[in-house]
Amino acid sequence: MSDFQETAYGNLRAAIANVAIFFGFVGVFGIVVGAADGLRLIPMSVLVLAGLVGAAYYPTRGQWKTTVRLLVASSALVVIGLVGLVLVATVVEP
Repeated sequence: MSDFQETAYGNLRAAIANVAIFFGFVGVFGIVVGAADGLRLIPMSVLVLAGLVGAAYYPTRGQWKTTVRLLVASSALVVIGLVGLVLVATVVEP
């Protein structure tokens, strides 16, 4: 039974890293296409950083503490980037 639980946790950690990597690709795409101009460049750059931190999860899967720290950091960066995009779109540039 514990093997199933460990597999489920491993899948959850990989899914968290994949979400961060996806938003990193969205950030890179927005920067390359030119949609991230002015103040939108800052949250897009944060999303790119979140993608890089999420990608760093895969080489460190054997080190539990480092893996958890990377996943927490990538999740926090994704949230900060998305909140920044919403703030720029609604508050700063109405």
